[in-house]
Amino acid sequence: MVFNDDVGGQIANRYDITRVIGEGGMGVVYEAYDTQVDRDVAIKVVRSECLSDHKFLTRFKREMEVTTRLRHPSTIRVFEHGSAEDGRPYMVMELLTGESLAEVLERGRVPEIEALQHARQVAESLSEAHENGIFHRDLKPDNIFIESVGVSTVVKVLDFGIAGGLDATRLTRAGEVFGTPQYMSPEQCNGLPLDHRTDIYSLGCILYEMIEGRPPFSAESPMATMLKHVKTKVPTPRHCCRETAKVLMMALRKDRGKRIQDCGRFAELLGECIGAARARAEGRSPPNPDGPLRRNLATTGPIASIEGSTSTGSTSPVVVEQGLSTASKFVIGGLGLAFVVIVGAMLFGSGKDEGDPGADHKPGMSVNEDKDEDKKPVNVDDLPKNRATVDSNVEGAKVFLDGEYQCDTPCTLEVPVGDGVAHEIILRKDGYVEVMTKWEPHSVTERPPELPNLRPADLEVELK
Repeated sequence: MVFNDDVGGQIANRYDITRVIGEGGMGVVYEAYDTQVDRDVAIKVVRSECLSDHKFLTRFKREMEVTTRLRHPSTIRVFEHGSAEDGRPYMVMELLTGESLAEVLERGRVPEIEALQHARQVAESLSEAHENGIFHRDLKPDNIFIESVGVSTVVKVLDFGIAGGLDATRLTRAGEVFGTPQYMSPEQCNGLPLDHRTDIYSLGCILYEMIEGRPPFSAESPMATMLKHVKTKVPTPRHCCRETAKVLMMALRKDRGKRIQDCGRFAELLGECIGAARARAEGRSPPNPDGPLRRNLATTGPIASIEGSTSTGSTSPVVVEQGLSTASKFVIGGLGLAFVVIVGAMLFGSGKDEGDPGADHKPGMSVNEDKDEDKKPVNVDDLPKNRATVDSNVEGAKVFLDGEYQCDTPCTLEVPVGDGVAHEIILRKDGYVEVMTKWEPHSVTERPPELPNLRPADLEVELK
């Protein structure tokens, strides 16, 4: 039921209430007109029947005090707060025009660069809050608002310090567990004492959902979802560049001691991801090879364990492009010339021509350095994907790619093109005999091989 008793009235002899914007279990947000400064505002007011809830009133007053201190452009601005004539606390905020991130996600996935830009603004807002000793505890798409200001897109973070906003159904008295299950950190799900790193995990969940179109964990019940946050491995993201995938995995580590440790650092990494994603979209190598995602410094905290690919003796399959200085190029050119001279001497001295297959296997006999390049490991994330539609004669069959579950038929399966691997595709369904085929796509438009029909496991075959 819409709570509109105040509509048409005035609060604090200044704010004319015009309409209801939203409401929850313990308060209402109105659109109002500020008669003193001639502007439209949003005003949040506690319900009269909630005045006896001293714990909620304490949180509401804390939110008023906290949000008034925050000045970041991506944090909703609070103009003033006070108490109405009947004793109800209220808070006057800027009136936002646009839509919540939850409404945006209802239309599907957000493009990677746009999602990274949204997340970076949220991280910067959280960074200021954390520096003031404030953490959100209920960060979710409903609490992130997106509006257009001129030619810019501005993201606003709402509901600081109130632990679940105005909706009292998200507050459980026993254990004081706050949050929305799809975005709760493992420590939050376990009812442990929280710190600012719970917001980093929640923002990681939101960024994952923007990129993949679904949160990393979801189940039929809130408890089952919370258990996944604690126990289940994060599914590998498939719609972003490898830099973004690395940062997502660092933000979503279950051990908060190994997670990205502060939102300022998170924002910096997201900026690096934006540059890398834009470069890859334009067919260029990612810029800034010495940036935070590639350098291996002791001060990088949780990044060092993932960025081992740049250290000496690393066996990581990730190939990191490194720029060469002019001096290095001269040195390499000189060495190359020396090798050519040595190769020529050995060829003429041994009487073998260039076609001798044994020459390729002797030390110092490689003439074409491209052969060495071909031996470098291939990063599957950099390869194009064939997005094939997989169907079956029985709806809802589970599709496995190389032993890993992907989706239920009918669905779209992403298979790397050009990795030289014949990928194994299996269809399984309870009560049916599984079927399998292998496929090595050579182009993004190649059609997959037709899978055999699933047959009931108890099918009797009549022999004649």
